Amino acid sequence: MSLDIHNAAPCDGRKPVILVVDDDSNNLAVLRDCLTDFNYTVLMAEDGESTVSRADYARPDLIMLDIMMPGVDGYETCRRLKRQESTRDIPVIFMSALAETGHKVHGLEAGAVDYVTKPFQQEELLARVGVHLSIRDLNRRLKEANELLEARVEARTRDLAIANRVLEDEIAERQAAQEQLQEQAVILEEKFEELQLAQVALSTSEQKFRAIFDQTFQLIGLTTPEGLMLEANQTALAFCGASESEILNKPLWESPWWAHSGEQCERVRKAVQQAAAGEFVRFEATHQTPDGTTHYIDFSLKPVMDSAGKVVLLIPEGRDITSFKKLEEQLRQSQKMEAIGTLAGGVAHDFNNILTVIMGLGSILQIKLKDSATLRQYADDILVAADKAAMLTHSLLAFSRKQIMQSRPEKINAIVLTIDKLLRRVIGEDIELHCSLAPEELMIMADGSQIEQVLMNLTVNARDAMLRGGIISISTERLELTEGLLDTSLKPGSYARITVADTGCGMNTTTRERIFEPFFTTKEVGKGTGLGLSIVYGIIKQHGGEISVYSEVGKGTCFKIYLPLIEASETGRASYPVPQVAGGKETILLAEDNDGVRGFMVQALEDYGYRVIAAPDGEEALRKYRANNDRIQLLLLDVVMPKMNGQEVYDAIVQEGKRIPVLFSSGYTADIIEQKGIVGEVGFLAKPVTVQMLLTKVREVLDQR
Repeated sequence: MSLDIHNAAPCDGRKPVILVVDDDSNNLAVLRDCLTDFNYTVLMAEDGESTVSRADYARPDLIMLDIMMPGVDGYETCRRLKRQESTRDIPVIFMSALAETGHKVHGLEAGAVDYVTKPFQQEELLARVGVHLSIRDLNRRLKEANELLEARVEARTRDLAIANRVLEDEIAERQAAQEQLQEQAVILEEKFEELQLAQVALSTSEQKFRAIFDQTFQLIGLTTPEGLMLEANQTALAFCGASESEILNKPLWESPWWAHSGEQCERVRKAVQQAAAGEFVRFEATHQTPDGTTHYIDFSLKPVMDSAGKVVLLIPEGRDITSFKKLEEQLRQSQKMEAIGTLAGGVAHDFNNILTVIMGLGSILQIKLKDSATLRQYADDILVAADKAAMLTHSLLAFSRKQIMQSRPEKINAIVLTIDKLLRRVIGEDIELHCSLAPEELMIMADGSQIEQVLMNLTVNARDAMLRGGIISISTERLELTEGLLDTSLKPGSYARITVADTGCGMNTTTRERIFEPFFTTKEVGKGTGLGLSIVYGIIKQHGGEISVYSEVGKGTCFKIYLPLIEASETGRASYPVPQVAGGKETILLAEDNDGVRGFMVQALEDYGYRVIAAPDGEEALRKYRANNDRIQLLLLDVVMPKMNGQEVYDAIVQEGKRIPVLFSSGYTADIIEQKGIVGEVGFLAKPVTVQMLLTKVREVLDQR
């Protein structure tokens, strides 16, 4: 014989009636839905007084009673039910979050038949409800059988003639009832085994959640409302290198996570007070590892409340956001570089036009004053000053990665050897320079002069960090980068690594994190612009490379530069002799919107025999070309002009069916020039220019015909 615990019903065939008592409407709704789904009729009450009156009126088959209720609690409610004749035999099951054995004993002493701990498993709850409804039904049936038997015995005593037969029938009925009881006992044993299986399942579930708790990457713990540590997962313990014995039953703010900062300890202590008052607290914290590394933590404290709204636990939780902070800093640095680069690009154009006039007319003056040494010296000084200004403009563009690069295959070792003697003169006699070059040829696509500038800037910085002398080491090597080998933006592949190290004073963490920022310097006022390492950073980035730094105070600094390799070429680094200045007799169409630059170029070209047709904008240049196209032999076009830019003028001339050598010029940055369509192998003259530069480039383009 078996019993369906989910559909147990009294003998009269009606659905079992269960009275559920709980002051929490959410709990009532959950229990109602659960029991209704399994063919039970559910009545509900929210306090002890209404429970007693409703039970007296409805006579339910089972009462599920909460303990913690306003007014009369569950224990007293149960005692009143047991004292009342109409409800005395109704079984009562206590439901409560109070899991201690003392509470369970107290409940059983009050007259309950069972005790279920919240939160409960649905299968366990239904099993217990089914068992107790079955027991009550069996008791009722047994009582009815006994009452019926007694009535029959009493009736049969009045008739002695048939007493023996009735007695035999009653004995048979009793034996059948006994057998039925035995069968019910077997059923109860089966249900007990089911309860044990449910207990095992519950234990397995607890193990699963414990595994999740310990293995999550979040730092999670559990404290009392006063902040005493009750639990900490393995991630949190491993993060600070502590054991459970070091933190359990101790205040959260005194744990190793906060030991490095008294200010932070106090902040956590106040956060515990806020959370204990029911407030969710969240802030960004830091953790210092023994090796000095700072980790940034997104920390929060969450209060856990019971059904009465009282805070019973706190959950401290942390998430390591160090990598996000680094990305945020990289973004900030990138935005700063972009802003400075935009400013530098705008200034560069105006400066380059001004410097073109100064350097151009200065070089004309220098040539015309060749017979006067004194006056020529003045012209020389003007050109030297203008050249320094041009270099400053070039440097401003370098860290914004917008200067025009003259890239060609370059050998790293050759670059180092080229500036070796210069570096030795720069660093002085009290500092040793050691160079260690790769045994194989390392070829890169680069602007050699800019790579020289990088090495010069790093070496000068190293010299300034060693006031009492020391050693500067420059080494080159080949490196194969694979996925995950280096924490950079570089793609896997072959790279040349240049290492510049010194034995100087080193840098602290704050300085190290800011050294590539524009205008940041640790030197005295007047001894540093703060552009040196920004320029280095910009040059390396423009070459598709990466630069990293490692430094410790008192132990020196080491910069590592990574540049992508290309296949080795026999040409290597070529030397280009300065061409001789030569004039010509060709006719040149010159389009330049800056009056000073246009005047200088016209003067310089005409002084060397060229015939010049000048125009102040693109439309005028096109008109003059159409009027003189049979004698124009070279187009010298400014890239950015009003009405029509240089490329548009050239395209219009080509569309008319004639190809003429063209030389573009501009003082704008590389990105703006590319936007105007000046790409590929075309003649280009970057401002500022001197007479020599102008005449040499013009002759070079004309001779290529």
